[in-house]
Amino acid sequence: MKETSIFALDIGTRSVIGVVMEQTMKGLEIIASESMEHKHQAMIDGQIHDIEQVALVVKAVKDKLEAKLGYELKQVAVAAAGRALKTVRTQVSQELEDFDEIKYDDVLRLELQGVQMAQTELIAGELQEENLVYNCVGYSVVNYALDGAKIRNLVGQKGREISADIIATFLPRVVVDSLFAVLQRAGLEMMSLTLEPIAASTVVVPPSMRQLNIALVDVGAGTSDIALTSDGSIIGYGMVPMAGDEITDAISHLYLVDFYQAEIIKRQVLEVAEVEFEDVLGNSCKVKSVEILEGIEEIVNDLAKQICDKIISLNRKPPQAVICIGGGSLTPMLKEKIADYLNLTPQRVAVRGRDAIREVLGAQNLAGPEAVTPIGIAVTALENRGLGFAKVTVNGKEIRLFEVNKGTVGDALLAAGIDMKKLMPRLGLALTVTVNGKLEIIKGTRGKPAVIKLNGQEVSIDTPIRHNDVIEFIPAEDGQDATGKIKDILPDLMPLRIGINDRLFEVKPVITMNNELADMETDLIDNSRITYHMPCTVGEVLEQAGYTDDLSLYEITVNGESVDLLHELSYGDNLEVKKPVQAERALNPEDIPERQLGQLKGQYEGHPDSLAGPGVDLTAGDTGQEEINANKENSAGQDGQELPLIQERLNFSVNEGDKPTVGMPPAQTIVYVNDKQILIPRNNLILTDLFTKIDFPFTPPGPGARLRMKVNGYAAEFTTPIKTGDRVELEWYS
Repeated sequence: MKETSIFALDIGTRSVIGVVMEQTMKGLEIIASESMEHKHQAMIDGQIHDIEQVALVVKAVKDKLEAKLGYELKQVAVAAAGRALKTVRTQVSQELEDFDEIKYDDVLRLELQGVQMAQTELIAGELQEENLVYNCVGYSVVNYALDGAKIRNLVGQKGREISADIIATFLPRVVVDSLFAVLQRAGLEMMSLTLEPIAASTVVVPPSMRQLNIALVDVGAGTSDIALTSDGSIIGYGMVPMAGDEITDAISHLYLVDFYQAEIIKRQVLEVAEVEFEDVLGNSCKVKSVEILEGIEEIVNDLAKQICDKIISLNRKPPQAVICIGGGSLTPMLKEKIADYLNLTPQRVAVRGRDAIREVLGAQNLAGPEAVTPIGIAVTALENRGLGFAKVTVNGKEIRLFEVNKGTVGDALLAAGIDMKKLMPRLGLALTVTVNGKLEIIKGTRGKPAVIKLNGQEVSIDTPIRHNDVIEFIPAEDGQDATGKIKDILPDLMPLRIGINDRLFEVKPVITMNNELADMETDLIDNSRITYHMPCTVGEVLEQAGYTDDLSLYEITVNGESVDLLHELSYGDNLEVKKPVQAERALNPEDIPERQLGQLKGQYEGHPDSLAGPGVDLTAGDTGQEEINANKENSAGQDGQELPLIQERLNFSVNEGDKPTVGMPPAQTIVYVNDKQILIPRNNLILTDLFTKIDFPFTPPGPGARLRMKVNGYAAEFTTPIKTGDRVELEWYS
């Protein structure tokens, strides 16, 4: 095959037409042409249904051309029916990290992701099997946007989000694959692919005519393809799934003849006054052409209406003129019906054939309207306006790639079905917690971007590719979700080291997570609530050190000085805790006159509310002791004399088997948690100080459960102050 020649095939529903064209000194010239009809209905509505039968006809046309030319034909340009073309418009957006400058690769990734989204939407909208595959044959960007505002060029900009509005055009892979299969069986290789309406408009409506609003209608056997021009360009494509075969079918049913006899009758009806034929029953028939025209008028009227409705839908108004091409355009009465529906004069609707293509010479026998499309396919390929192909290998899989935009690595990955989202890693999910009411965030890791190698060398997605290139794609590794321990989000807490009875003790912070005790090594949980505080008073430190007895019974000094339980400790303090101090003289119950002791007891029994006021205070502590406190003003006997050995405030401590002792009143807080009395041997408490002293299930009983906390009927926080007599309510709710 000569390098200067182009072999083009128009594989139609009814016939296959082949032309060989060369660029000569005189211009474009057809040096050979052949046509052959299918012997069986191997194609329906422009789609190949019987690959073997179509391949036989293609090979026969090829063989005849080779015999004329004297050399072998190896490569061919073909066209797909316009009915197969699918167009999808979609919007795609992508978030950016750390306000980085936008690079060309970022924009290309966005575009390819948009094409893939359009492909997914197309498959979902077709309501067919999920494995239906479409090949992208081109896409264009309508506009870009940065952080929601339209912008002409994204490269070099900075922002949080980029987006694009994309129109992508697809062909079902089954259409392309069936063409490949036919050509392979005929010993041919596809070198260029275009669409039939594009090919026809290339030669019938050249750029010099496209400022006019013209409708080009290619009426074939199975489909009628439409292209519209205006303002210097092609503004739309459409298709009607009805054409010349519907007229042939009507004649077949009307006169009981097979499809091929009906096709002959249709062609003769405008040439002779009377048509002779034999029906399937063997009857010889003779029918006037006028009668046949009357029989098919309704179906011709329907075809014309569908074509005109599609033109109006695409153009939103009648065009200035209509050009009809293709074998089906010779259908009787069709041209006139189209003019009527569009309110055009008959002169504004014309059937054009080879006569409309003045710049192409040779093969004058190829003259009818059916000659336009094969010549257009050849011209489109010769001018490099068709879609070329490249074979590449992606991760060991051979891919046939349309050379869209000159073909890049990104195009190859898209054709191979690689998820464009795998080009860049997903940032690991952040972990959020609240610490003493303040929000803290730990970020996830960035991950690793994808690695792309072209013939062993690392490249970017915009790198051009060539035939037989080998591409290796290693997907991006997503970032790890954030993890951490409580120590990672707490501030650096100065350790409080003190001496307790000459032994070193390090005070640790009191930490809770979701109302459960935790420590520095506890793993963080997303959306958890963390509280912490550092014990610093004598009472808090001794409690953490394991002193569970009534601390008021101990003599406590710090650096040699007596202190109470609320004294705040400092780093290096030396705390000394002595054994319980006994009173100067142990009281014997016999030392108190019976009448006086009875009077004191009677004051408590007669005044149960005395717990909250002056007088007698009788409480049950954690140790099982009973303490009776009496104020001096309430200690007088019946004769008005003061009770002996009772000072301004007396503390009777009665242990089983022991004698009462006298000491100073203890520091303590009595509260009621869910109506249960709790005593804590210190003051100045907050709500969380109660959590280790009560029996309450702090683990949520189920998903979504929340803890309700109230003090004296009001909503409380973990740091709400607690004093003697407070009533605390704790409960889980959903």
